[in-house]
Amino acid sequence: MTALRRSHVALLSAALASPVTFAQSALLEEVVVTARKRDESLQDSPVSVRAFTANEIRSAGITTPQDFIALTPNVTLVQTQNAGNSFITMRGITQNRNSEMSAAVLVDGVLMSNPAQFNQQLFDIEQIEVLRGPQGALYGRNAIGGAITIVSKAPSEKLEGNMTVTAVDDPGYRVKGVVSGPITDTLRYRIAGSYTDYDGNIDNEFLDKETNPVEDFSGRIRLMWEASDTLTADLRVSYGDLDTKALYYRIGDEADNTSLDVRNNNLGTNEREFINVALKVDWETDFGTLISVTAYDDLDELLTGDGFNFLPREESFFNFDPFGGFIKTLTGDDVVDLSQNQYLEVESWSQEIRFVSPAENRLRWIVGGYVIQTDRYISTGGQIDRGFGVFDVKKTGRPSVFIDPTDPSPQLGLLADQQDNLAWALFGEIAYDINDQWEASFS
Repeated sequence: MTALRRSHVALLSAALASPVTFAQSALLEEVVVTARKRDESLQDSPVSVRAFTANEIRSAGITTPQDFIALTPNVTLVQTQNAGNSFITMRGITQNRNSEMSAAVLVDGVLMSNPAQFNQQLFDIEQIEVLRGPQGALYGRNAIGGAITIVSKAPSEKLEGNMTVTAVDDPGYRVKGVVSGPITDTLRYRIAGSYTDYDGNIDNEFLDKETNPVEDFSGRIRLMWEASDTLTADLRVSYGDLDTKALYYRIGDEADNTSLDVRNNNLGTNEREFINVALKVDWETDFGTLISVTAYDDLDELLTGDGFNFLPREESFFNFDPFGGFIKTLTGDDVVDLSQNQYLEVESWSQEIRFVSPAENRLRWIVGGYVIQTDRYISTGGQIDRGFGVFDVKKTGRPSVFIDPTDPSPQLGLLADQQDNLAWALFGEIAYDINDQWEASFS
């Protein structure tokens, strides 16, 4: 819903770092992946991995998850209705609406607690890995189809920075920037951000407006503290604020007819805000590395828009249906139409602890545990559209049509579900190099 067409026009680029000398090399770049939660060469990894390095991300113009999934075999992504609705299919395994994804998604080693966060801007990214096939032994919940790991760039040891402004078709622009460097000899920082302002390119001929404008701000702050040669702490704070539209459907007799004009009488709204705080601590010992990952997530998404059949009020299905007569009697309206609203609120805490043996050992192992506490609330409802727009509904429904028939947009119904969920898992893997070509593993 928020994909943009890019024109590859760089208007501004400024760098604080020293000039970089580019040289050609006949040697291929070695790609190191963390598919099995340890660093290893992509060539040596037995897992089916599609890895995107920083150079490939830049050259391919990858700015959203849709971009890299389109370049990954046996993986598809359908984004419809609203920004938080992302349907991933991996090797034929998919999901339902408002449910968990079939793939675990990790950002800097932290498991994404809700799929509504997945569709977001990708900026200042070091590497992306798409693991196809069940990964539950190492990634736990929601990994039946596979896993996706996204690694942002770490704070640098020297002061550096850049900013880029890119023109977007129809019209619009995107600004990305980063600044990074040392604070002390042991403490480094990295601040990165992205802002997109896009007018849209799908006309609503009834309202004479664009149906898909996008205003999106995303930011990330990372602090890395090297307390000693064996102890490192990495704190990351991420924030996202998206304001766009949704539910601009057009229903026709032919499913593949994409030439039909959008004619909703409500543009609708889609507002999403999230914050993520994660602390990762690595402690190296003679026997292996003890890793602790603590994370907090808070997500709110509001969705409003036209209801079936997504046409102006006078052409609504309910004006020609017996149910419409019932609603007309209740409201006293000559014209009947419906709108809809949905609100999602998710808050979660998670903790992972794992112990990893040295990577150079012939016998290697990983053992760990994961726990997550999630508070989730979702409400979905319908309203009588009297031509005054759609009103926001979050945790409290508006007055019912039976109580106040003079309401400008009476609440016809509201379904709400609230869950407090605690989940935990234990995981482990043992691997042994039989020789240079063969490895035996158990997980």
